[in-house]
Amino acid sequence: MPSGPLLGRTNGGMPAASPHPRWSAGQAIGTRPAHALRVIVAVDPLVDVVRRHVHLTPSVAKVIRGDFMRLFQNPAFAPATAIAKREPAAGTDPILTTQEAADLVGVSRPYLVARIEAGDIPLHQQVGNQRRVLKSAVLAWHRREQARRRRALGQLGADLDSEIFAG
Repeated sequence: MPSGPLLGRTNGGMPAASPHPRWSAGQAIGTRPAHALRVIVAVDPLVDVVRRHVHLTPSVAKVIRGDFMRLFQNPAFAPATAIAKREPAAGTDPILTTQEAADLVGVSRPYLVARIEAGDIPLHQQVGNQRRVLKSAVLAWHRREQARRRRALGQLGADLDSEIFAG
């Protein structure tokens, strides 16, 4: 039976081409090497950047260098699919969770949910008890709400002026 660096084994025992040329012949198809990506980061330039902003003694610089080395030894990478899922395509309106929408306009999540249930903010999607809204709808509601508050405050000021200066 032929063997070589580009061959793996299927369940039936027949040779199959490996999806990656650097995999060893003994690796099963569908598995990946433990470290598919190796990134080398020079730590000294990072310490130099810190030095530009803060005076470092040699002992503190050594500690920071060690911290950077530990940080980059096992970096955590988010899967590309998770990143792509969160970034909307150009020209589309992002869909937000109620928490993201509340954070965007600076209100509590329960208050935002109450505004959705009252019909002030249109509900885009609901799956079970999870609600999703369009970013543009939340921002439009927020602009309307700010304008309403400004009008009410102006009216209150005018009413106070008339009471104070009328008498």
